Parts: sequence; structure tokens; C-alpha cells
Amino acid sequence: MGAKALIHGNPKRQPWNAIPTPVKEQVIQLAGNQSREYNFSHFADPLAEDHQIRIRDEALRRWRRPRGWGKSPRRLKKHRRRRKRREREGELLFLDGSPPPWFGETGPEVCLILCSDDATGKPLSGKFPPNEDRNGCFEVCAKVFAKSGHPLEFYLDRASQFQTTRPGGLHVRQGPEFEDTHFQGALALLQVGIIFAYRPQARGCGERLHGSFPGRLVAELQPHGIKDGKSSPKYLNQVLLPKYQKRFAPPPANPDAAWRPLPKELNLQTILCAKEDRMIANDNSVSFNGQPYQLTPPPGRFHLLPARVQVQQHFDGSIHFLHPKLGELKAKKIPADQRRTKVA
Repeated sequence: MGAKALIHGNPKRQPWNAIPTPVKEQVIQLAGNQSREYNFSHFADPLAEDHQIRIRDEALRRWRRPRGWGKSPRRLKKHRRRRKRREREGELLFLDGSPPPWFGETGPEVCLILCSDDATGKPLSGKFPPNEDRNGCFEVCAKVFAKSGHPLEFYLDRASQFQTTRPGGLHVRQGPEFEDTHFQGALALLQVGIIFAYRPQARGCGERLHGSFPGRLVAELQPHGIKDGKSSPKYLNQVLLPKYQKRFAPPPANPDAAWRPLPKELNLQTILCAKEDRMIANDNSVSFNGQPYQLTPPPGRFHLLPARVQVQQHFDGSIHFLHPKLGELKAKKIPADQRRTKVA
């Protein structure tokens, strides 16, 4: 037989598990036509969901990397010690903002405020305001509370909307201007605890979720024609988050949820809001943030003195005035040409 006996019996035959060339060309064409920001792992999802093509991540990497398309999934550094997740859903929530260019380098600058659960890793609700501000955090919390109830605790960073920065350290009491924030006061009324982290690594589960969302969300927003923060919340909360929960959220160690139901008569907007006290002037007016308001006494009364009112600024931007005995008062802004002028 000689040297021919050393030759394999299947020369020039295609392996049984080889991907057909037409399928490879179709995948490369789809990768070029759709968003090229998908990483190699994420691009496999729309191929399977929309085109019924199932390709391994490694094959996508070999085909796309030479063309400069896509990027590798973010590799996280190992922690010395991993914090154990809470056992019940609703026991501990994360709330944080992430400011990557969600709509591309030329798109509007917005921040994704996202609330997630520690026990399951579920992203619960999100919003795209211009900045990570107090009202945006209140609105996201209101949607979570209205749907599920209020949790036991929040694990937060030390952003200014969550905690007041006290000169000289947290142990130094500086005065009334450095009291608890509106966010702390609102959660205290709902009997929700707060844990503040000293470093991002302490809130690893929440930080990892924000680390994975830029690679997935940016790539999914572009093909659906979503280019601003106003049109994105519907797709985010009704499509992307449920899909993410279904695929990646592990079941909790304890199936008994820790959510506490809200009373039916409770109005979350009157709880999750900024509150300040103001003294009523002799002409039944109140000034708030430099803008004077004319208060209207209820029928049968000509004045509201002497009294203070609580001014509530809801997360939708509306201003409300609450009298300690008469409840909410009607008010309207006083135009600039009708304001009192000081006599020199």
C-alpha cells in the first residue's frame, strides 16, 4: 500500500458541523447592515430571535473582528470577596445612574437611571432624564413601588440627591441646612431603610448590571429608530427589561417575596417629593424658589394668617401648597409686573 495508507479517508470533505457558506455570508451581511456596536456575545441574540440563525460567539468573533465590527464583552476584575445576594426579591434594591452616550456621540446627553433587585438581578424600571437628579430617582421609585410595593432597603452610592455632603465629615452636625435629604425623608416615611456604599465595588451586583447595559442597550436602540430620551422609556420598560429579566434573572433563593403592599389611599407623589415650609405673607402670598404665588383661601375665609404651609415639589415638576388644617390650597403664579416693588 505504501505511502497512500497514511492519507486520511475523508480528504476535502466538509465537516458535519461546519456552517454553510450561504449562512456565513448572510450573517456577515446582517452584521454590516445593522448596528455594528453589538459585542460578539450580544449579536448572537438578535440572530436567533429575528432570523432563527444560531451561531456560537466564537464564530461571530472570527468573522466580525477582522472587519473591525463589534467589541469583546467587558471583562470584570475579580473581587477578593463576593457579597452574597439577598434571599428574597424586594429585600434589597439598587438605584443608580449611568451617563454613557446612549444615543451615539452626536445624540442628546442623557443619563439612564435604573432600579434593580439584588436577589434576582432583575432591572425593574428605568428612565432617561438629562441628569441623574432627585426627581428622576423619585419617578423611577414610584413606578417600582406602584407595581410591586415598597422594599425593605436600598443600597445607594453617596450622590447628592441621596445624602447630604457635610463639611468636616458625616459625624459633624453643621445645622439645619445639612439635615437629611428629601430622598432620605421620603423613604423614612415609607419605612424603607438605606445602606450607603463607600465604594462602587461594595454594590457589585448593581454596578455589573450598569456595566453590561451600555453594550446591549445602545445596540438595540439604534435599529429601532430610538434617538432620544423621550421615546425610549416605553421600549426600555416594556420590551428590553422584560426580555433581560427572562433570560438572565436567576430565581431567588427564597420564593417568598419581601415586597410590602402600599395602602390603596396612599398617593406616592405626596411622599416621593421635595418638601419645604414657608410662612404665608399678609397678602396671602408665598414665595418659593424666587417665584411668588398667590394663595386662594377656601370659601368663607378672607385670609390664611397666621400659618405656615408645606410646599411640595412633585417629581413631575408641579408645585403644591398644603395648609396644616385646610389641606391643599389653590395657587397661581404672580406675574413679574404685579409683584411688589421696594420703596427706596
